[in-house]
Amino acid sequence: MSTTDYKHPEYVRMLPLWQQVRDTCAGSHAVKARREAYLPNPSEDPNSTEGRRRYQSYLHRAVYLNATGRTLRGLVGVAFSNWPRFVLPRGAEYLADDVNGSGVGLVNQAQSALADVLQTGRGGLLADCSSRDETEQLRPRTQAEAEAEGWRVTLNYYAAERILTWEVQGDRLTRLVLQETHAKYEGGEVEYIPQLRELVMEGGKQVVHIWRQFSDKGKFIKVATYKTSLPSITFHFIGAENNDPWPDTPPLLDLSDLNLAHYRNSADYEESAFLMGQPMLAITGVTDEWVKERGAVYVGSRAPLALPTGGDAKFLQVQPNTLAKEAMQDKERMMAMMGARLLAPTAAPMTATQSASETKAAYSVLSNVCDNLSEAYRAALGSVARMLNPYSPDQVDFAIDTRFNDLMLDANAIRETVAAWQAGLVPQSDAWATLRRLGVVDQGKTDDQLRAEIDAQGPALDLDAA
Repeated sequence: MSTTDYKHPEYVRMLPLWQQVRDTCAGSHAVKARREAYLPNPSEDPNSTEGRRRYQSYLHRAVYLNATGRTLRGLVGVAFSNWPRFVLPRGAEYLADDVNGSGVGLVNQAQSALADVLQTGRGGLLADCSSRDETEQLRPRTQAEAEAEGWRVTLNYYAAERILTWEVQGDRLTRLVLQETHAKYEGGEVEYIPQLRELVMEGGKQVVHIWRQFSDKGKFIKVATYKTSLPSITFHFIGAENNDPWPDTPPLLDLSDLNLAHYRNSADYEESAFLMGQPMLAITGVTDEWVKERGAVYVGSRAPLALPTGGDAKFLQVQPNTLAKEAMQDKERMMAMMGARLLAPTAAPMTATQSASETKAAYSVLSNVCDNLSEAYRAALGSVARMLNPYSPDQVDFAIDTRFNDLMLDANAIRETVAAWQAGLVPQSDAWATLRRLGVVDQGKTDDQLRAEIDAQGPALDLDAA
């Protein structure tokens, strides 16, 4: 079955929305680079020389307040304030430090994936070992044996824009086309060649076809095919609402729309301030002869202005026009309500119950995306486990802690946790888990590492005896 860079209708429909949210998150340079797409030209004749000149000044003075980008960074920081819990299959422990063969760690990839899904509501993970033919090599093997054979399983993340098309039968994915880039190195130079990875079910097994485009307008040519023993396509979608193959609405889209509306108000306000905000000297009661005789008029305390009898001079200053500024302030309040909490502090003190309620409401979307991301990583790691040992795959896990901001670094909480542990009311592992979330214990250390370090440091100091 041949393939091209055909794009699914849902992909085509969602692509402009993905681009908009990405631009608004990227900041002022990305937004202004799109010019009229986000900031219409106010000139009556935008194609005239004067219209283009005015628009350039109009665009230059506009101020873009990157509330969307700051909110995105804040949400990712909240989600990963506690270290995710994960269990990797035997033989794939290297994924913790190098998940895709480029030196990116598993948690770092998850952070990028979360930021991506918050922008587009869409993404996916591919468990891949297509550098070998699995049909002839089904026996379990160690990582050393696998590397000796020249292959290793990787876990690759694909952004929404790289998932071109897909086909399903019932709830089963039967075909998927992913956009990639192949780097060709020759003579010390690199050439990037567009590449497509087609995953398709043939005869009840996953088959991988690799297609490349060797010229800008040329067709994609199939360059490789890998048959596998896998009974399903090892790609796992990530969504904002659920993890089915269909794109979800980008979580930050509404905030992005408001951010651009604020940007347009800012352009109008800055132009008004520039054109109307400068005082103008007005002279009355003078003749043409006086103007010719006087010549240039200088203004200031050291340049007295002699006027004829009956003449007068004064400065004209327009009254403040705050309509555009008020519109900007309204949108700032609306953006804050939508989650841009970094824009302004809370207006009034809240009780602990109110604060907890506000926090849960603000992070409900984030919590859902994190749960979807965790589910997709568990499924993808399960595919890795089945690749490494198809007869008896290991149990795997990946979980982002979504109990956002329910614990703070508090001396009483620390003391009560330790006391409960010492009294035998909670297991040691649960006490250490709580101390990790409180920030007392390094979140990257396992229980075994903590136990070994405690044993190595010797007996505790008897401060009461001193």
